[in-house]
Amino acid sequence: FLLSAQTEDEKKFSFSNSPIPDQNITAIATDNTGLNWIGTLEGLICYNGKRWHTITSKNSKLPSNKILSIKIVGNIKYIGTTEGLLVIDNNTWDVYTSKNSKLPSDKIRKIIKIKDNILIATSNGLVKYNNDFEVILSSDKNGITDDDFISMNVDYNDVVWLGTNSGLYSFSNNIWRIYNTKNSELPNNNIWDIVIDGEGKKWIATKRGIITILGDQWVLFNKKNTPLKTNTIKSLVYDDYDQIWVGTDKGVVSFDGVDWKKHRISDKKTLVNSLFIDDFDNKWVCTIKEIIVYNIDGVEFKNNITAQNSVIVSR
Repeated sequence: FLLSAQTEDEKKFSFSNSPIPDQNITAIATDNTGLNWIGTLEGLICYNGKRWHTITSKNSKLPSNKILSIKIVGNIKYIGTTEGLLVIDNNTWDVYTSKNSKLPSDKIRKIIKIKDNILIATSNGLVKYNNDFEVILSSDKNGITDDDFISMNVDYNDVVWLGTNSGLYSFSNNIWRIYNTKNSELPNNNIWDIVIDGEGKKWIATKRGIITILGDQWVLFNKKNTPLKTNTIKSLVYDDYDQIWVGTDKGVVSFDGVDWKKHRISDKKTLVNSLFIDDFDNKWVCTIKEIIVYNIDGVEFKNNITAQNSVIVSR
């Protein structure tokens, strides 16, 4: 560890030899041993708090180094790439593509679990996976106008919410509905992220602010009524303390259900590209210059507990 510049309220570590490539973490998931699986556009990186291990298409069955999504269910890891889906079940590595399976596309953008099924959002429709693949929502099957899904989540009523660049879809029991700027209170049709909070409220990140949906109530949060400095919302995460964290290219803010709070995570005004959360409640803030791991309670990993509340994973 190298200790870098510190302020009174925020101490920082810098990992000088991190293999994480510039500005391109795309997904983070923690397995049941406490290992963090980090998706990038240059491979899959595992981190246990002390050691890094990089998995690429050269040293493994990974179909592409461009990782788009990761979901871990029990011992099974689902890794979505631009060239297909990798399923790691203990030591068995299987790759599924549109050529060797019923996947409609090789671009695996988002993966979630619903009941006993895995749902896979691709650039050509939504797929249900349980030993076999079945397209359940797409232009061909249902006549929807846009099936290039870029965001996805599921609420407590098992309604799947899917974001596209032309609106928001809800999908349940084979019934779909589209929400856009013409027929709803959506401020914008670019749906970049979807988070469900503890009371089942949907938080929708768009190019023109955040809209929340709870029952029939739609509430817009933007520069006018929050500390947000921009309405372009890059990412949303929901933490262990029922807080929503918002990543924008003008910083990070959080909402605890009552108050909004601005977080000074870096000394510099840094463009935040994306924001992720691991199972230790660490926020991974990816900026143009560095990756900062931030935790108000102190950054913690399986094999490395520190009292610091901000760790820089350097370039």
